[in-house]
Amino acid sequence: MPRQPMATVSLFDSLCNGSGGRLVLGSSVLVYLLIYNEASAPSVLFATVLATIYGSIAARCKTSLRSLQMPYIRASNKFDFTCLFLASWMDVLAILCACGTLARTLSTCLDAMTGGLARILILGRNSPANEPWPDVLGVAVVFIVTGMFMLGLEHSKAFSLIMSLGMLGLNAVLSAVGWWNGDFMEWTHSFFQPNGLRSVLTAAAILTYSYPSEYPTQRVGFQRFTGLILTFIACISLMLASGCLSTIVHYKIVPEFIAVPLFTILDENNFHKLVPAAACLLMLTCCGAFLELFPELYGIIVRFATSEWKVLSKQISYESSDSGNPVLAVFVAGSLCAMLAFACPLQNLTYMLAAGHLSAGFFRAFYLLYTPFRPKFMQQNSDSSLSYSRLSTAPMVKSSSSMVNNKPKRSLWNISLPKQTAVPRKPKSKTKNKQEVEKEWLLLGEPTSPCPQRETRDIESTILSDGEPPPSDFEYPEKFDNSDSDTSTDIDAIVDEYRQKIKVTTAGPMERTIRVPSVTSWRVMIFAIVVVGFGISLTVAGIKMSWAPATLTGIIGVFIISIMMTLIPKYTGSVIDVSPVLCCMAIMLCVVLFSACMDYSWHALLFWLLAGLIMLLRCDNWCCNCFNYTTTIKDQLIPSVSAKTTTIRMPRPPKSIVTIPTRINANR
Repeated sequence: MPRQPMATVSLFDSLCNGSGGRLVLGSSVLVYLLIYNEASAPSVLFATVLATIYGSIAARCKTSLRSLQMPYIRASNKFDFTCLFLASWMDVLAILCACGTLARTLSTCLDAMTGGLARILILGRNSPANEPWPDVLGVAVVFIVTGMFMLGLEHSKAFSLIMSLGMLGLNAVLSAVGWWNGDFMEWTHSFFQPNGLRSVLTAAAILTYSYPSEYPTQRVGFQRFTGLILTFIACISLMLASGCLSTIVHYKIVPEFIAVPLFTILDENNFHKLVPAAACLLMLTCCGAFLELFPELYGIIVRFATSEWKVLSKQISYESSDSGNPVLAVFVAGSLCAMLAFACPLQNLTYMLAAGHLSAGFFRAFYLLYTPFRPKFMQQNSDSSLSYSRLSTAPMVKSSSSMVNNKPKRSLWNISLPKQTAVPRKPKSKTKNKQEVEKEWLLLGEPTSPCPQRETRDIESTILSDGEPPPSDFEYPEKFDNSDSDTSTDIDAIVDEYRQKIKVTTAGPMERTIRVPSVTSWRVMIFAIVVVGFGISLTVAGIKMSWAPATLTGIIGVFIISIMMTLIPKYTGSVIDVSPVLCCMAIMLCVVLFSACMDYSWHALLFWLLAGLIMLLRCDNWCCNCFNYTTTIKDQLIPSVSAKTTTIRMPRPPKSIVTIPTRINANR
């Protein structure tokens, strides 16, 4: 019984962290725009299923990247950091377009509540009833909200509760209108109006933003299914809204894009008196969604200014001593949102919203696809940088390869010389100070003088993968000389205590028989990614040309190649553990859905992408020198301090790539 309230509170908290705002934007704004302006209601209903599939995969990919160490990635690999930065940069574009869409919807609601007098009082003239330009009311809404956040406003659960009540009120109004004047004539026509499969893909691309961007990491009891429940709630809400609209809206080509179709639908069904009430409910809903999404927008800007990313200046993340909010980051986010709400039409905003969200999912899925298969140790060296050995004090012995050669040597004048056996010369013995010997033994992690008796066999230095301390390679005599043991008692005690507190383990539970990536497997993986790209291109071409065999061939080919990728060696047990099948499906859905909304959004997407790359290059070369490090970092020590012992974790190099044949020469 006590677990049920905990799960309920956790679900409500997850809705308040951005998922509720996305759900409101999809079920109260985007569904109406699609059904009245873009496609028929049955097309939107089928598109909801496709959007649910992509939303689940994209949220799974983003959740798996939550525990990445960005400073390590920024210092170790420039290409990886660029992919992750562009994914977050595209998230900024998507949230900007979402806030701009809500602002323009709020301006239309305010004008509808005043009967059209608001535009006349502000502009001094009567502007078009649909999507006025310039949208002064939308800019005013954004500036008011920005000023409130700069003065210390924070998002609370009260706003989410008001938003939820407003959404329920809108659904009640829609259900009442459908029950009163609804019929199922729309289902007797062609389902995929007006452009067949392209209409379904366009609607699915725009609806993908309605689903949670990431799942909460809760691993106890019923809370493990919180992400799936959020996805299910979003899917049911979109299906109910599109199902109700299919009974009262019959698709027809409209001469202009209608900004808020709800008011037009009520007028066409003779519910004029419900327009002010619906405008109030829609205004409350959009205000709650705006107050929930806007903190996420300036939160990403603050994240870029932290020490983990180092893309923007640190001054942007400074918080005011009076309000406690990052004033400069809030101002930057509000200014960008106000520019979009001022001049960008609502139709372009919806397409840019879909393009930004899909592009972010593409970069994350691509990063997750190739990262586990890339070998971390590329150099094939016979010597290991992790081995330490004493200098041998044994006499120099001639190598066996030179002794095998029995041919007589010839001098410079081509005269045969008899073979002479070289007598090894004994090097001069150097007396070492006792203090220096003890320091050398301590460096090697071995006992102090007197030196123990070693075995005559060679000993190979290895790194154990089972996390246990390495066994001792020395044989200690039962008795030592009493004259030296008294002076080294303190040092022996310190060394033994240090050995008990520190043990060397690997970075994960890697078995000795596990297969790790190599140069050959990495090349095979690159070839497979290229083949997947050709398969996706074939799928998009088949959809554009309405050629079903090409589309099916591309989809089946990508699916088969993604299954074969699971047989390629990769690193397991890390923070990134996503199946290549899911990554390939996410990339294919991203490209296919983006091709449907590309006509209205590729200009803005290209401009935003170039702006992000220029910002990253400026950061690299002139700003904070983020990448002035070596290209690879082979050894990463992550100390974890516990109550009794201190563990130092060291990554184990793959056996097939790097071997450690370094020998420790024993004293004879």
